[in-house]
Amino acid sequence: MRATAVFLLVLGHLTLCHGWQCTQGPPLNKGSRAAQVDASLGQVVATDTNRQAYSLSGYYWNALPYANLKHVSVGQAGIWGIDASDRIFKYVGGSWAEVPGFLIQIDAGGNGFVVGANARNRVFCLGNSYTMGFNGHGDVAWTEVGGRLKYYSCGPYGCWGVNSADQIYFNPLACSFDGWKYIDGRYIGGLKMIEVGSDGLAFGVNSHGHVYERTGISEGLPEGSGWQHISCFGTMTQVSYDLGTIYGVSTNGVIVKATA
Repeated sequence: MRATAVFLLVLGHLTLCHGWQCTQGPPLNKGSRAAQVDASLGQVVATDTNRQAYSLSGYYWNALPYANLKHVSVGQAGIWGIDASDRIFKYVGGSWAEVPGFLIQIDAGGNGFVVGANARNRVFCLGNSYTMGFNGHGDVAWTEVGGRLKYYSCGPYGCWGVNSADQIYFNPLACSFDGWKYIDGRYIGGLKMIEVGSDGLAFGVNSHGHVYERTGISEGLPEGSGWQHISCFGTMTQVSYDLGTIYGVSTNGVIVKATA
């Protein structure tokens, strides 16, 4: 009941804006408060404030084996996670297998590769020859791709990132030192995080918790051309996007969905 009340307070009178309609998403098990959500290729995963990871099946969340995870991501390379000590894990055969390395954020939305940022805002990529074949054994080789970012996400047209000053960058070249381009986001207050969908569309949250869509993205213009505020979300901490649906986590730990 409390989660429902909070959701109504967050969204209130505002349910439809600029073609997006917001509704309450599936609640986590036993009223847990959501901390983070990620979606790709029809799959959705999430963590709660107790660092329990979940996978969505229909309208219900299935708890994954507990691994003290603060961040999870899903994509072509599978389900990946980061624990409270910044250790990296891949979900393999019903359990979590530790992957060599340390990150504070990870994204599995690339074409079989995985990217992330570490505690020093250094940015790394793990190629698909390692991600797809890793089954819990063996070494992997992370490649540093330049820049200093606190959040990094990739899709079919390239990769997006934000730095410690909430400045936004785009790189059409996956896992590359070259190609970084500054994207002006000053009038929206910059972004504290950004996520890319499997169709290349990008969505982010600024320091005030406002959700923005990068408009004008196409194969011919992968960096897009503008920003649109999706006001029906209210105040959010984080968002992810997949197949026409935006998933977000409110400041009160409620999962919210928006569909066009």
